[in-house]
Amino acid sequence: MWNLRNKTVVISGATNGIGKAAAIELSKENPKLLFTYRNQDLADELHAEIKSLSPDTLVHSVYCDFSNQDSIQKCTDEINDLCEDIDVLINNAGVVNTSYHETSDGIENTFAVNHLGYFLFTNLLLSKLKGVNETRIINVSSAAHSFVKEVQWEDINFKNNFGQGLKPYGQSKLANLLFTRYLSIKLSTENISVNAIHPGGVNTSLGSQNKAWYSKPLRLILRPFFRSPLKGAESIIYLATKQDDGVTGEYFVDSKIHKSSTYSKNLEEAHKLWGLSEELVGQTFSI
Repeated sequence: MWNLRNKTVVISGATNGIGKAAAIELSKENPKLLFTYRNQDLADELHAEIKSLSPDTLVHSVYCDFSNQDSIQKCTDEINDLCEDIDVLINNAGVVNTSYHETSDGIENTFAVNHLGYFLFTNLLLSKLKGVNETRIINVSSAAHSFVKEVQWEDINFKNNFGQGLKPYGQSKLANLLFTRYLSIKLSTENISVNAIHPGGVNTSLGSQNKAWYSKPLRLILRPFFRSPLKGAESIIYLATKQDDGVTGEYFVDSKIHKSSTYSKNLEEAHKLWGLSEELVGQTFSI
């Protein structure tokens, strides 16, 4: 097992669901833990719970609204000031929407949070992951990436056919896998692994703000089939703590390498997505 004691772990969206479960479990290894939040009360509750379980763990919480690029910039500036280096970066913050709306940056909210949030957050922190020691990036994707066969380039926002949000959500999770594979190649000369996971069907608050396909009655019916947040977080915990085996650019389910869609491995499309992402965040990243 990779010893996290005194290592620095950064996790986004850690105040509920699998993010919270992962943060609590990883804190038991006594790392320096930084997590992002949007709700101050939930952040305070998580901070108190971690300190009660692991008094020696250093914990910092940093506000971040992943639908707002200025907020991501401010958050990463604060994290970069707090950390000399980062050993594990876990991209977990996500959203499910069943109606169309755009962010202040003019981007459909699902794509902005679930993909561009990962893209910008990671690139702005990447210098802290580079060095002689091994470091890790873990992206929370989903089997929902198979909801779409390919990226809808002609209308990336799904403005004309948003529907109930299933395809836009699937596209954002597909983008996570394209980003994972492409970043792993760009970092192939660095000592940084980049892998993605599918947590399984998890009974969390993700999507609870919606009333359509993820309605309360549907959640009650499906609840017996849902995993607990801790079960859903197992692949995150595994990738954060396993011994170094050189595996990178892979997709994990139940802590094992799993097959993803053929399109998710298309490097030409991944390259195209990288270029579009730079355009949408207004920054170019040379790695």
